[in-house]
Amino acid sequence: MEPVCYLNGAIVPLSEARLGVLDLATLRGFGVYEGLTSFAGEPFHFSDHWDRFLSSAAALGLVVPATAHEVREAMRAVIAHNAPGTRANLRMVLTGGEALSGIEHVPGRESLFITAEAATPLPAALYERGGHLISREHQRFMPEMKTIHYITAVMLQRERAAAQAIEILYTANGHALECATSNVFIVKDGAVITPDTGILKGITRQVTLALARATRPTEERAVPTSELLSADEAFITSSFKDIVPIVSIDEHRISSGAPGPVTRDLMARFGQYTETY
Repeated sequence: MEPVCYLNGAIVPLSEARLGVLDLATLRGFGVYEGLTSFAGEPFHFSDHWDRFLSSAAALGLVVPATAHEVREAMRAVIAHNAPGTRANLRMVLTGGEALSGIEHVPGRESLFITAEAATPLPAALYERGGHLISREHQRFMPEMKTIHYITAVMLQRERAAAQAIEILYTANGHALECATSNVFIVKDGAVITPDTGILKGITRQVTLALARATRPTEERAVPTSELLSADEAFITSSFKDIVPIVSIDEHRISSGAPGPVTRDLMARFGQYTETY
């Protein structure tokens, strides 16, 4: 069965979905984005994703051409067609629409599309043994917003794959920030700690913090790179990866080089949370 997508108010075959060559997303990389996962056909924490999507759109002066109800129903329809009965990953993109004079944004011309596909789980061994990161000095443009500006992340994918790394850790001015598509956490003396500025505050990050607060101290603050490398444990979170333990960064091993007890506990409780969502 051919996959479909939602585009500007209609469900259409994915192979027929098109953006104009004069769209600001094509010409200038101007647009915003959300990545969501779903369980049993229901977008996970839709309201939180929607609120962040509206904030990102407002920061760029974009008009969202649909209501929350319309978008949620569109997501459910695309999931039901493309990935029935299984976990799905969704992408929602709002573009600037047809440009004026090749560069000016005209409110009201925006395009909104939503895709969904069956989620491909990461290897189970990665969650058992832990993953590896490579690091690069970089801070995203407008880091608090989820724009479609992913040039650095795209350019580093071959290097990441060659290093057998799960993600790219961005650092700036001696501090750990976030990964290309994930948030980063450390565990130090029993406390769960994550950077709080210069980052996109992920929805899985939010859920993880709430779970952690139920049993232990948590901190949202600046995390020096040296503190990350000397942490007792480290892990990353994202909508498409959930919680993944990290046991090495570049040439540095994190603690014992194995997933720690706090990370394992949060992984288990996150799994329980999603099962009942």
